[in-house]
Amino acid sequence: MSDKNPRGKAHESSDQNESFEEIDFTSSPSVQKVFTKTRRKQTFKYVFIAFLTTAIVITAIIFGSQAILNNKIEKHQQNLLKETVYGANVHSSESYYIHGMFSVTEETKYRKQLGDRYIIWNKKLQRIPLFGSIKTVSQGSGMTGINRMDKEAKRTVRYNDFNNEREIEFYYPDVSYSPIPKELDIALGLDNDKLIEVAVSFKHPMTLDQLSKQLGYKNVNWLWVDTTSQSKKEEINKIEVASAKTKWGEDAFGFDVSGDLPYTTETGQVFISNMKELSNSNSTIKKALKTIRENTKNSNGELLISGAVVTGTPEELERFKELKFIRATVLGATIDRY
Repeated sequence: MSDKNPRGKAHESSDQNESFEEIDFTSSPSVQKVFTKTRRKQTFKYVFIAFLTTAIVITAIIFGSQAILNNKIEKHQQNLLKETVYGANVHSSESYYIHGMFSVTEETKYRKQLGDRYIIWNKKLQRIPLFGSIKTVSQGSGMTGINRMDKEAKRTVRYNDFNNEREIEFYYPDVSYSPIPKELDIALGLDNDKLIEVAVSFKHPMTLDQLSKQLGYKNVNWLWVDTTSQSKKEEINKIEVASAKTKWGEDAFGFDVSGDLPYTTETGQVFISNMKELSNSNSTIKKALKTIRENTKNSNGELLISGAVVTGTPEELERFKELKFIRATVLGATIDRY
């Protein structure tokens, strides 16, 4: 007779298996603590990665947009160089930039020189966007004028719409006019504490060497280079309205000269060189340069000057009254010296 009980052992084994299956290790506080810690680390990891990615993307956008905007500003500044070859006695003096993430606002001031003083002639506010073309937000409208019939001058006088100063204009040497203004006389009759701008137009174009000997350089601020073709001037000559036959100062081509230093043929060569460089990207300047070359065929290629802007006190401008080669004089801006 045997003591072994196989059935009893099998039952005991089954109970042990059930005991093992009922044990839940995940509900243990220590295991839960590990899970919580792991989840927290994982969350921090995801948050850090998201933050880092966002920071990298934002930085890339900022630096990328600024690089694009700076490139557009540089091209815009190059485009502004065209203003150095036209606009009688008008200079873009300074520009301020207000940078945003996706655009830059540019404020530019334009000035005129009268004697040793400067006056603001115009202001322009432009928006340079990241994408798209540059737009003018506002301007002082100094580049436009208000035309008024002056009974005393017997002609239409144009006034700057920004500061209400008189605009200058030039009279072509080979176009007929009636009457021809002689407004230097008005300038000479003003008080000597005034600084006055006068546009003088010549009877005949002159080379720079000829002009430097006859006009001199004292109180001369700017020289006018006629860029109107002969055929165009023949058309202008047929116009009956006198105000439509002149060259407005802001549309005239020319260059600055110093009242302290003589100008020479080399001065004109610098102007032509600037015109050539700018003509590559500006069709108006390209056309003007072509006309200049046509007009200089009879002067052995030397630049011809058809007028000038002179400024100073009545006493300083007195000497221009005696110059017989001056055909017309037009009074421009006038300010107090003190």
